[in-house]
Amino acid sequence: MKANGYYNHPRFPLEAGCGLIEEDSIAFTSDSGKTTETPSFPLEIFPKAIRDIIEALEEYENYNVDFTSASFLTVFAAAMGNTWSVRFMTGWVSRPIIYMVLVGSPSCGKTPPLQQAVAPLLKLDGEYDMIYCKEMETYRRWERMSAKQRERHSLPEEMEMPQRKCHVVVDSTVEALIGTLRDNPRGVLIYKDEIDSLLSNFNRYNGSDEGYFLSLFSGTPFKYSRKSNNEHIFLANPYCSIIGTTQPGRLDEQFGGKRMMNGFSSRFLKVYPEIDKMPSWNDTAMPDSVLEEWERIIRKVVAATPSTDQEGKATSIELLFSQESKLRIIQWKDEVNNKAYAETDSDAVRALCGKLETYLVRFCLVIQIMHCICGESGMDKIEPGTAELAIRLTEYFRNMESRIAPEIETGILDNRFTELLGNLRDSFTTAEAVREALQLGISESSVKRFLRDGGRGFVKKKSHGCYRKI
Repeated sequence: MKANGYYNHPRFPLEAGCGLIEEDSIAFTSDSGKTTETPSFPLEIFPKAIRDIIEALEEYENYNVDFTSASFLTVFAAAMGNTWSVRFMTGWVSRPIIYMVLVGSPSCGKTPPLQQAVAPLLKLDGEYDMIYCKEMETYRRWERMSAKQRERHSLPEEMEMPQRKCHVVVDSTVEALIGTLRDNPRGVLIYKDEIDSLLSNFNRYNGSDEGYFLSLFSGTPFKYSRKSNNEHIFLANPYCSIIGTTQPGRLDEQFGGKRMMNGFSSRFLKVYPEIDKMPSWNDTAMPDSVLEEWERIIRKVVAATPSTDQEGKATSIELLFSQESKLRIIQWKDEVNNKAYAETDSDAVRALCGKLETYLVRFCLVIQIMHCICGESGMDKIEPGTAELAIRLTEYFRNMESRIAPEIETGILDNRFTELLGNLRDSFTTAEAVREALQLGISESSVKRFLRDGGRGFVKKKSHGCYRKI
Protein backbone atom coordinates (compact mmCIF):
# COMPACT_ATOMS: atom_id res chain seq x y z
CA MET A 1 0.00 0.00 0.00
CA LYS A 2 1.12 3.56 -0.62
CA ALA A 3 1.04 6.70 1.47
CA ASN A 4 2.40 9.98 0.11
CA GLY A 5 4.17 7.92 -2.53
CA TYR A 6 5.85 5.57 -0.04
CA TYR A 7 5.06 2.05 1.05
CA ASN A 8 3.08 1.81 4.28
CA HIS A 9 2.82 -1.62 5.85
CA PRO A 10 -0.46 -2.14 7.74
CA ARG A 11 1.36 -3.28 10.89
CA PHE A 12 3.68 -0.26 10.78
CA PRO A 13 1.65 2.95 10.36
CA LEU A 14 3.46 6.18 9.66
CA GLU A 15 4.40 8.10 12.78
CA ALA A 16 4.75 11.78 13.52
CA GLY A 17 8.13 13.41 13.35
CA CYS A 18 9.66 11.15 10.73
CA GLY A 19 8.99 13.52 7.86
CA LEU A 20 6.54 11.19 6.13
CA ILE A 21 3.41 12.79 7.57
CA GLU A 22 2.61 16.36 8.50
CA GLU A 23 2.89 16.65 12.28
CA ASP A 24 5.28 18.46 14.55
CA SER A 25 5.44 16.01 17.45
CA ILE A 26 8.13 13.39 17.83
CA ALA A 27 9.09 10.99 20.60
CA PHE A 28 12.25 12.21 22.32
CA THR A 29 14.34 10.31 24.82
CA SER A 30 13.26 11.39 28.29
CA ASP A 31 15.56 11.82 31.28
CA SER A 32 14.04 8.72 32.80
CA GLY A 33 14.90 6.77 29.67
CA LYS A 34 11.33 5.54 29.13
CA THR A 35 8.96 5.64 26.18
CA THR A 36 5.25 5.02 26.09
CA GLU A 37 5.37 2.14 23.63
CA THR A 38 7.85 -0.06 21.82
CA PRO A 39 8.64 1.21 18.30
CA SER A 40 8.15 -1.07 15.29
CA PHE A 41 10.79 -1.44 12.60
CA PRO A 42 9.87 0.72 9.58
CA LEU A 43 9.53 -2.07 7.04
CA GLU A 44 8.82 0.41 4.26
CA ILE A 45 12.53 1.30 4.01
CA PHE A 46 13.04 -1.92 2.04
CA PRO A 47 12.26 -2.39 -1.65
CA LYS A 48 9.34 -4.74 -2.32
CA ALA A 49 11.53 -7.76 -3.09
CA ILE A 50 13.16 -7.65 0.35
CA ARG A 51 9.91 -6.76 2.15
CA ASP A 52 8.31 -9.85 0.64
CA ILE A 53 11.11 -12.05 2.02
CA ILE A 54 10.82 -10.56 5.51
CA GLU A 55 7.03 -10.98 5.51
CA ALA A 56 7.33 -14.58 4.27
CA LEU A 57 9.76 -15.40 7.09
CA GLU A 58 7.27 -13.93 9.55
CA GLU A 59 4.36 -15.84 8.03
CA TYR A 60 5.97 -19.26 7.62
CA GLU A 61 8.75 -19.28 10.23
CA ASN A 62 7.24 -16.86 12.81
CA TYR A 63 10.41 -14.76 12.77
CA ASN A 64 10.20 -11.46 14.59
CA VAL A 65 10.05 -8.68 11.99
CA ASP A 66 12.39 -6.37 13.92
CA PHE A 67 15.10 -9.02 14.30
CA THR A 68 14.80 -10.06 10.65
CA SER A 69 14.78 -6.50 9.32
CA ALA A 70 17.80 -5.40 11.38
CA SER A 71 19.70 -8.52 10.29
CA PHE A 72 18.88 -8.02 6.60
CA LEU A 73 19.84 -4.34 6.79
CA THR A 74 23.24 -5.10 8.35
CA VAL A 75 24.06 -8.01 6.04
CA PHE A 76 23.11 -6.00 2.94
CA ALA A 77 25.38 -3.17 4.13
CA ALA A 78 28.21 -5.67 4.70
CA ALA A 79 27.71 -7.07 1.19
CA MET A 80 28.11 -3.50 -0.09
CA GLY A 81 31.31 -3.00 1.89
CA ASN A 82 33.70 -0.48 0.38
CA THR A 83 32.19 -0.74 -3.10
CA TRP A 84 29.93 2.27 -2.46
CA SER A 85 30.33 5.47 -0.49
CA VAL A 86 28.33 8.67 -0.09
CA ARG A 87 29.55 12.24 0.21
CA PHE A 88 27.43 14.56 2.35
CA MET A 89 29.91 17.44 2.59
CA THR A 90 33.35 18.09 1.15
CA GLY A 91 35.16 16.37 3.99
CA TRP A 92 32.41 13.92 4.97
CA VAL A 93 32.48 10.69 2.97
CA SER A 94 30.69 7.73 4.55
CA ARG A 95 30.69 4.00 3.93
CA PRO A 96 27.89 1.71 5.12
CA ILE A 97 29.50 0.50 8.36
CA ILE A 98 26.91 -0.76 10.87
CA TYR A 99 27.34 -2.08 14.41
CA MET A 100 24.14 -3.94 15.32
CA VAL A 101 23.04 -5.98 18.33
CA LEU A 102 19.75 -7.90 18.68
CA VAL A 103 18.50 -7.86 22.28
CA GLY A 104 16.05 -10.35 23.72
CA SER A 105 15.45 -12.93 26.42
CA PRO A 106 16.70 -16.52 25.93
CA SER A 107 14.71 -18.53 23.34
CA CYS A 108 12.80 -15.48 22.08
CA GLY A 109 13.87 -16.07 18.47
CA LYS A 110 16.93 -13.82 17.98
CA THR A 111 19.26 -16.31 16.33
CA PRO A 112 17.24 -17.87 13.44
CA PRO A 113 16.61 -14.58 11.55
CA LEU A 114 20.26 -13.64 11.92
CA GLN A 115 21.38 -17.03 10.61
CA GLN A 116 19.14 -16.76 7.56
CA ALA A 117 20.34 -13.23 6.83
CA VAL A 118 24.03 -14.15 6.98
CA ALA A 119 23.64 -17.49 5.13
CA PRO A 120 24.34 -16.14 1.59
CA LEU A 121 27.61 -14.53 2.69
CA LEU A 122 28.69 -17.71 4.46
CA LYS A 123 27.85 -19.72 1.35
CA LEU A 124 30.03 -17.41 -0.73
CA ASP A 125 32.84 -17.83 1.81
CA GLY A 126 32.57 -21.60 1.41
CA GLU A 127 33.00 -21.23 -2.33
CA TYR A 128 35.99 -18.92 -1.82
CA ASP A 129 37.59 -21.48 0.50
CA MET A 130 37.39 -24.19 -2.15
CA ILE A 131 39.18 -21.90 -4.62
CA TYR A 132 41.73 -20.90 -1.96
CA CYS A 133 42.56 -24.54 -1.15
CA LYS A 134 43.19 -25.29 -4.82
CA GLU A 135 45.37 -22.18 -5.20
CA MET A 136 47.34 -23.11 -2.08
CA GLU A 137 47.87 -26.62 -3.42
CA THR A 138 49.29 -25.13 -6.63
CA TYR A 139 51.43 -22.69 -4.65
CA ARG A 140 52.88 -25.41 -2.39
CA ARG A 141 53.68 -27.54 -5.41
CA TRP A 142 55.44 -24.57 -7.07
CA GLU A 143 57.28 -23.84 -3.80
CA ARG A 144 58.77 -27.35 -3.71
CA MET A 145 60.08 -27.12 -7.26
CA SER A 146 63.53 -26.01 -8.28
CA ALA A 147 64.03 -23.17 -10.77
CA LYS A 148 64.69 -25.70 -13.57
CA GLN A 149 61.56 -27.68 -12.72
CA ARG A 150 59.46 -24.50 -12.81
CA GLU A 151 60.91 -23.63 -16.19
CA ARG A 152 60.23 -27.12 -17.50
CA HIS A 153 56.57 -26.91 -16.39
CA SER A 154 56.22 -23.33 -17.76
CA LEU A 155 55.68 -21.93 -14.27
CA PRO A 156 56.66 -18.37 -13.29
CA GLU A 157 59.88 -17.62 -11.43
CA GLU A 158 57.95 -15.73 -8.74
CA MET A 159 54.55 -16.55 -7.29
CA GLU A 160 52.64 -14.77 -4.55
CA MET A 161 51.04 -16.79 -1.79
CA PRO A 162 47.23 -16.88 -2.28
CA GLN A 163 45.10 -14.75 0.02
CA ARG A 164 42.01 -16.10 1.69
CA LYS A 165 38.95 -14.17 0.51
CA CYS A 166 35.95 -13.85 2.82
CA HIS A 167 32.96 -11.73 3.77
CA VAL A 168 32.34 -13.01 7.30
CA VAL A 169 34.59 -13.29 10.36
CA VAL A 170 33.18 -15.51 13.10
CA ASP A 171 36.00 -15.80 15.61
CA SER A 172 39.18 -13.75 15.45
CA THR A 173 41.65 -11.75 17.51
CA VAL A 174 42.14 -8.10 16.63
CA GLU A 175 45.53 -8.93 15.10
CA ALA A 176 44.03 -11.61 12.87
CA LEU A 177 41.13 -9.30 11.99
CA ILE A 178 43.49 -6.57 10.79
CA GLY A 179 45.23 -9.11 8.55
CA THR A 180 41.86 -10.19 7.18
CA LEU A 181 40.94 -6.57 6.43
CA ARG A 182 44.23 -6.13 4.57
CA ASP A 183 43.51 -9.23 2.46
CA ASN A 184 39.88 -8.24 1.87
CA PRO A 185 39.85 -4.51 1.00
CA ARG A 186 36.12 -4.73 0.25
CA GLY A 187 35.56 -5.31 3.97
CA VAL A 188 34.18 -7.94 6.34
CA LEU A 189 31.28 -8.57 8.71
CA ILE A 190 31.97 -9.78 12.25
CA TYR A 191 29.17 -12.24 13.00
CA LYS A 192 28.80 -13.33 16.63
CA ASP A 193 25.65 -15.12 17.70
CA GLU A 194 26.45 -14.18 21.31
CA ILE A 195 28.18 -10.82 21.07
CA ASP A 196 29.47 -11.14 24.62
CA SER A 197 32.14 -13.51 23.29
CA LEU A 198 33.51 -10.54 21.33
CA LEU A 199 33.07 -7.76 23.89
CA SER A 200 34.31 -9.73 26.91
CA ASN A 201 37.63 -10.43 25.18
CA PHE A 202 38.38 -6.72 24.68
CA ASN A 203 41.53 -5.69 26.51
CA ARG A 204 42.20 -9.24 27.75
CA TYR A 205 45.36 -9.57 25.65
CA ASN A 206 45.76 -6.07 24.26
CA GLY A 207 44.80 -2.92 26.13
CA SER A 208 43.87 -1.16 22.92
CA ASP A 209 41.40 -3.70 21.47
CA GLU A 210 38.36 -1.57 22.27
CA GLY A 211 40.08 1.49 20.83
CA TYR A 212 40.55 -0.26 17.49
CA PHE A 213 36.82 -0.93 17.22
CA LEU A 214 36.11 2.69 18.10
CA SER A 215 38.36 3.64 15.16
CA LEU A 216 37.03 0.99 12.78
CA PHE A 217 33.55 2.45 13.17
CA SER A 218 34.66 5.65 11.45
CA GLY A 219 36.32 3.80 8.55
CA THR A 220 39.24 6.24 8.57
CA PRO A 221 42.78 5.10 7.67
CA PHE A 222 44.99 3.73 10.42
CA LYS A 223 48.17 1.73 10.93
CA TYR A 224 48.61 -1.48 12.88
CA SER A 225 51.79 -3.23 13.98
CA ARG A 226 51.60 -7.02 14.27
CA LYS A 227 53.98 -7.98 17.05
CA SER A 228 53.93 -11.64 16.07
CA ASN A 229 56.02 -11.04 12.94
CA ASN A 230 56.98 -7.37 13.24
CA GLU A 231 54.70 -6.52 10.30
CA HIS A 232 53.23 -3.06 9.80
CA ILE A 233 49.81 -2.91 8.12
CA PHE A 234 48.25 0.24 6.70
CA LEU A 235 44.51 0.17 6.01
CA ALA A 236 43.48 3.03 3.74
CA ASN A 237 39.73 2.35 3.93
CA PRO A 238 38.97 -0.27 6.59
CA TYR A 239 35.42 -1.63 6.43
CA CYS A 240 34.14 -3.73 9.31
CA SER A 241 30.50 -4.13 10.35
CA ILE A 242 29.40 -6.11 13.42
CA ILE A 243 26.23 -8.01 14.24
CA GLY A 244 25.34 -10.29 17.13
CA THR A 245 22.81 -10.98 19.86
CA THR A 246 22.64 -10.48 23.61
CA GLN A 247 20.23 -10.64 26.55
CA PRO A 248 18.78 -7.65 28.45
CA GLY A 249 20.54 -8.64 31.65
CA ARG A 250 23.93 -8.38 29.94
CA LEU A 251 23.48 -4.86 28.57
CA ASP A 252 24.81 -3.02 31.60
CA GLU A 253 28.05 -5.01 31.56
CA GLN A 254 28.49 -4.81 27.79
CA PHE A 255 27.45 -1.20 27.12
CA GLY A 256 27.34 0.55 30.49
CA GLY A 257 29.97 2.36 32.53
CA LYS A 258 32.93 3.66 30.53
CA ARG A 259 31.50 2.24 27.30
CA MET A 260 28.53 4.54 27.64
CA MET A 261 30.74 7.54 28.37
CA ASN A 262 33.36 7.02 25.64
CA GLY A 263 30.83 6.61 22.82
CA PHE A 264 31.29 2.86 22.41
CA SER A 265 27.69 2.09 23.37
CA SER A 266 26.18 4.71 21.05
CA ARG A 267 28.03 3.18 18.09
CA PHE A 268 25.89 0.06 18.43
CA LEU A 269 22.36 0.15 17.08
CA LYS A 270 20.16 -1.94 19.36
CA VAL A 271 16.95 -3.79 18.52
CA TYR A 272 14.84 -4.83 21.52
CA PRO A 273 11.25 -5.69 20.47
CA GLU A 274 8.46 -6.48 22.90
CA ILE A 275 8.34 -10.31 23.05
CA ASP A 276 6.48 -12.14 25.82
CA LYS A 277 6.36 -15.68 24.43
CA MET A 278 8.43 -18.18 22.48
CA PRO A 279 7.95 -18.28 18.69
CA SER A 280 5.32 -20.81 17.62
CA TRP A 281 5.85 -23.51 14.99
CA ASN A 282 4.17 -23.73 11.61
CA ASP A 283 3.24 -26.92 9.76
CA THR A 284 3.27 -25.14 6.36
CA ALA A 285 6.60 -25.19 4.53
CA MET A 286 7.94 -21.91 3.17
CA PRO A 287 8.65 -21.95 -0.59
CA ASP A 288 12.34 -22.44 -1.42
CA SER A 289 12.15 -19.43 -3.70
CA VAL A 290 11.96 -17.05 -0.72
CA LEU A 291 15.51 -17.58 0.55
CA GLU A 292 16.77 -18.17 -2.99
CA GLU A 293 15.68 -14.61 -3.78
CA TRP A 294 17.60 -13.26 -0.77
CA GLU A 295 20.72 -15.11 -1.94
CA ARG A 296 20.24 -13.75 -5.46
CA ILE A 297 20.04 -10.19 -4.13
CA ILE A 298 23.18 -10.56 -2.00
CA ARG A 299 25.13 -12.13 -4.86
CA LYS A 300 24.11 -9.25 -7.10
CA VAL A 301 25.45 -6.76 -4.55
CA VAL A 302 28.71 -8.68 -4.15
CA ALA A 303 29.14 -8.94 -7.93
CA ALA A 304 29.17 -5.16 -8.31
CA THR A 305 32.69 -3.91 -9.04
CA PRO A 306 34.11 -0.64 -7.69
CA SER A 307 35.35 2.23 -9.82
CA THR A 308 39.02 2.79 -10.65
CA ASP A 309 41.08 5.96 -10.45
CA GLN A 310 43.57 7.27 -13.02
CA GLU A 311 46.24 4.92 -11.70
CA GLY A 312 43.94 1.92 -12.07
CA LYS A 313 43.39 1.48 -8.32
CA ALA A 314 39.94 0.46 -7.09
CA THR A 315 37.86 3.23 -5.58
CA SER A 316 34.32 3.29 -4.26
CA ILE A 317 31.31 4.23 -6.36
CA GLU A 318 30.57 7.59 -4.76
CA LEU A 319 27.00 8.91 -4.54
CA LEU A 320 26.07 12.53 -3.84
CA PHE A 321 22.95 13.97 -2.28
CA SER A 322 20.43 15.78 -4.43
CA GLN A 323 19.84 19.34 -3.25
CA GLU A 324 16.35 18.49 -2.01
CA SER A 325 17.47 15.44 -0.05
CA LYS A 326 20.37 17.36 1.49
CA LEU A 327 18.07 20.15 2.63
CA ARG A 328 15.73 17.56 4.18
CA ILE A 329 18.62 16.04 6.16
CA ILE A 330 19.66 19.50 7.37
CA GLN A 331 16.06 20.23 8.39
CA TRP A 332 15.97 17.03 10.45
CA LYS A 333 19.19 18.00 12.19
CA ASP A 334 18.03 21.53 12.99
CA GLU A 335 14.46 20.71 14.06
CA VAL A 336 14.77 17.23 15.56
CA ASN A 337 18.28 16.15 16.49
CA ASN A 338 19.56 19.49 17.75
CA LYS A 339 16.39 19.81 19.81
CA ALA A 340 16.85 16.36 21.33
CA TYR A 341 20.44 17.29 22.19
CA ALA A 342 19.47 20.59 23.82
CA GLU A 343 16.60 19.15 25.87
CA THR A 344 18.69 16.59 27.76
CA ASP A 345 21.52 16.77 30.26
CA SER A 346 22.46 13.14 29.68
CA ASP A 347 25.90 12.65 28.16
CA ALA A 348 24.78 9.26 26.85
CA VAL A 349 21.81 10.78 25.01
CA ARG A 350 24.00 13.51 23.55
CA ALA A 351 26.50 10.90 22.36
CA LEU A 352 23.61 9.06 20.73
CA CYS A 353 22.52 12.25 18.92
CA GLY A 354 25.98 12.50 17.37
CA LYS A 355 26.07 8.88 16.24
CA LEU A 356 22.54 9.07 14.81
CA GLU A 357 23.73 11.81 12.46
CA THR A 358 26.49 9.48 11.28
CA TYR A 359 24.04 6.62 10.83
CA LEU A 360 21.48 8.78 9.01
CA VAL A 361 23.94 9.44 6.17
CA ARG A 362 24.92 5.76 6.06
CA PHE A 363 21.25 4.71 6.00
CA CYS A 364 20.70 6.99 3.01
CA LEU A 365 23.44 5.13 1.13
CA VAL A 366 22.21 1.62 2.06
CA ILE A 367 18.56 2.36 1.29
CA GLN A 368 19.41 3.96 -2.07
CA ILE A 369 21.53 0.98 -3.14
CA MET A 370 18.94 -1.52 -1.90
CA HIS A 371 16.29 0.06 -4.10
CA CYS A 372 18.77 0.27 -6.98
CA ILE A 373 19.76 -3.41 -6.76
CA CYS A 374 16.07 -4.35 -6.70
CA GLY A 375 15.34 -2.16 -9.72
CA GLU A 376 13.28 0.51 -7.96
CA SER A 377 15.60 3.52 -8.27
CA GLY A 378 18.80 4.84 -9.80
CA MET A 379 22.33 4.88 -8.45
CA ASP A 380 23.52 8.35 -9.37
CA LYS A 381 22.42 10.24 -6.24
CA ILE A 382 20.55 10.09 -2.92
CA GLU A 383 16.92 10.84 -3.76
CA PRO A 384 14.50 12.83 -1.55
CA GLY A 385 12.38 9.74 -0.86
CA THR A 386 15.48 7.91 0.34
CA ALA A 387 16.27 10.72 2.80
CA GLU A 388 12.73 10.50 4.21
CA LEU A 389 12.99 6.76 4.72
CA ALA A 390 16.43 7.08 6.30
CA ILE A 391 15.07 9.65 8.77
CA ARG A 392 12.30 7.28 9.74
CA LEU A 393 14.80 4.47 10.32
CA THR A 394 17.03 6.78 12.38
CA GLU A 395 14.12 7.76 14.62
CA TYR A 396 13.25 4.08 15.10
CA PHE A 397 16.70 3.50 16.57
CA ARG A 398 16.48 6.65 18.72
CA ASN A 399 13.21 5.41 20.20
CA MET A 400 14.59 1.90 20.58
CA GLU A 401 17.52 3.31 22.54
CA SER A 402 14.99 4.83 24.94
CA ARG A 403 13.74 1.31 25.62
CA ILE A 404 17.30 0.04 26.04
CA ALA A 405 18.60 2.85 28.29
CA PRO A 406 16.96 1.72 31.57
CA GLU A 407 18.52 -1.73 31.18
CA ILE A 408 21.98 -0.16 30.87
CA GLU A 409 21.60 2.62 33.43
CA THR A 410 20.43 0.22 36.12
CA GLY A 411 23.83 -1.43 36.20
CA ILE A 412 25.63 1.92 36.26
CA LEU A 413 23.62 3.26 39.17
CA ASP A 414 23.87 0.07 41.19
CA ASN A 415 27.68 0.12 41.01
CA ARG A 416 29.11 3.61 40.65
CA PHE A 417 26.42 5.54 42.51
CA THR A 418 26.51 3.05 45.38
CA GLU A 419 30.22 3.83 45.69
CA LEU A 420 29.49 7.55 45.44
CA LEU A 421 26.98 7.46 48.30
CA GLY A 422 29.42 5.44 50.38
CA ASN A 423 32.05 8.18 50.01
CA LEU A 424 29.72 11.03 51.00
CA ARG A 425 28.73 12.19 54.49
CA ASP A 426 25.20 11.56 55.75
CA SER A 427 24.39 15.15 54.80
CA PHE A 428 26.07 16.70 51.78
CA THR A 429 25.77 19.44 49.19
CA THR A 430 25.45 19.22 45.42
CA ALA A 431 28.97 20.61 45.04
CA GLU A 432 30.39 17.91 47.32
CA ALA A 433 28.57 15.19 45.40
CA VAL A 434 29.79 16.55 42.04
CA ARG A 435 33.38 16.79 43.30
CA GLU A 436 33.35 13.20 44.57
CA ALA A 437 31.53 11.94 41.44
CA LEU A 438 34.14 13.37 39.08
CA GLN A 439 36.81 11.32 40.87
CA LEU A 440 34.75 8.20 40.14
CA GLY A 441 34.31 9.06 36.46
CA ILE A 442 30.66 10.18 36.82
CA SER A 443 29.77 13.32 34.89
CA GLU A 444 28.34 16.40 36.60
CA SER A 445 25.09 16.17 34.63
CA SER A 446 24.62 12.52 35.64
CA VAL A 447 25.06 13.12 39.36
CA LYS A 448 22.73 16.14 39.30
CA ARG A 449 20.09 14.08 37.55
CA PHE A 450 20.64 11.31 40.10
CA LEU A 451 20.03 13.74 42.97
CA ARG A 452 17.09 15.39 41.25
CA ASP A 453 15.42 11.98 40.83
CA GLY A 454 15.80 11.16 44.52
CA GLY A 455 18.85 8.95 44.24
CA ARG A 456 16.80 5.82 43.60
CA GLY A 457 15.13 6.25 46.98
CA PHE A 458 18.39 6.57 48.95
CA VAL A 459 18.62 10.36 48.98
CA LYS A 460 16.24 13.07 50.22
CA LYS A 461 16.47 16.78 49.51
CA LYS A 462 16.72 18.94 52.69
CA SER A 463 16.90 22.35 51.05
CA HIS A 464 18.21 23.94 47.88
CA GLY A 465 21.54 22.28 47.11
CA CYS A 466 21.53 20.19 50.29
CA TYR A 467 20.71 16.46 50.61
CA ARG A 468 20.84 13.69 53.17
CA LYS A 469 21.06 9.92 52.90
CA ILE A 470 17.99 7.89 53.83
